[in-house]
Amino acid sequence: MTDPSLHRADLSRKTDALAQRLLERLTSEGETADVVASPPGAGKTRLLVKLCVALAGQGKAIGVVCQTTQQANDVAKRLVDETPQCPIVRFLGSSAPADDKIDGTLSVRKTSEFPVGKKVVIGTSAKWSLIGMCDVLDALLIDEAWQMTFSTFLPIMRFTGRFLIIGDPGQLPPVVTTPTERWATSDMPPHVAAPEVLLRDGQIQLHQLPATWRLPHDSAKAIAPFYDFAFESAAQPTERRFSRAGSGPLDDIERALNALNDRSTSLLLVPTPASGTLATGDRGVASAIVQTAVRALETGAVATSRDRAKPRNDILLPQDIGITTSRREMVRAIRDELPSELRTQIRVDTAERWQGSECQLMIIAHPLSSVRVPSEFDLATGRLCVMASRHRCALIVVTRDHVPETLAGHMPSATQPLGQSDTAGRGLFQHRSFWEAISA
Repeated sequence: MTDPSLHRADLSRKTDALAQRLLERLTSEGETADVVASPPGAGKTRLLVKLCVALAGQGKAIGVVCQTTQQANDVAKRLVDETPQCPIVRFLGSSAPADDKIDGTLSVRKTSEFPVGKKVVIGTSAKWSLIGMCDVLDALLIDEAWQMTFSTFLPIMRFTGRFLIIGDPGQLPPVVTTPTERWATSDMPPHVAAPEVLLRDGQIQLHQLPATWRLPHDSAKAIAPFYDFAFESAAQPTERRFSRAGSGPLDDIERALNALNDRSTSLLLVPTPASGTLATGDRGVASAIVQTAVRALETGAVATSRDRAKPRNDILLPQDIGITTSRREMVRAIRDELPSELRTQIRVDTAERWQGSECQLMIIAHPLSSVRVPSEFDLATGRLCVMASRHRCALIVVTRDHVPETLAGHMPSATQPLGQSDTAGRGLFQHRSFWEAISA
């Protein structure tokens, strides 16, 4: 095994070298556009903040585009700490509360209120795409860009000729509520993630962050099929551990928890009914998930991280546990099963709401658990990728036990337009690869 400190130092050097290359691109003559593809927990926002600090130090006027208000507020808070000598502007939407102010920032609603000269202006993509005029910026940095449609990106192009676009291509695509069939064969489909469309132009440079700093080493290998590029884990074997002081009755839940002594992922299979329809709010799976969380707490589970960034060796608390599912009906069923004293302590939510967050132990309901014949929607792996990449120490996948047979026997229909990629076939391959990794 490589020395952990040397391994992390090497990954840090690679990340620093990438940051330097991007800084040179953003300060060069002429127009530039770069896309940075990232695995989960690779330090996307840290890279963005580092570049903002460097650009502000050169007196540049910078725009930062985030996809949600929460993301924009987080970036603003981090920049206040890092660049106290530079105006940090929080560009608010018209409906934002008047007292929605972050200490150390200037809150504005109109571009005419921007300070002159160097500054970092942070707003959501919805806000940036709706404004009519803006002084030309020296550079525009876009965070979580795979969540932004190309149609949202287009109007933002007016404000600068230098772009840095950062995101995670393996996770959830943009939410689109209108029919998109008419654009299925377009070269620049407006509903597709902006980086995906931009990369069709050979003039756009693609870069990749080298490692996930969140996931254990074997968890990183389990989600690797969701990505078109290779990456490592900064955590070496034995650096992340999940262990327990005691034990419960020897049953399937106990076996799933015990499996985490040797690896970061485990499976808990719930028998599939011989007949009948599987419910999207499956009470049997919901009960198994809740019992697993309660058993982990009752037996004194310990989450250990030896990496320098977030070291810990502590008894697992309810707030260290996350539960997620792809369906809102399952969220309600799980919340109903939780003991009343845990309902405000253990976070239970959909994959969409978990994106960008992390916890020590994640327990998930497999997205195919209630599906005997998967559709193209079911086979899309963005939600599964989010669900399987939130944990720092351990992941438990709970599902009805038909899933391996369903995956082995399913043959997806080729419904895509001529010349387009087979998304259902690729999704099936990724699902099978993930299942093999966690059940090995």
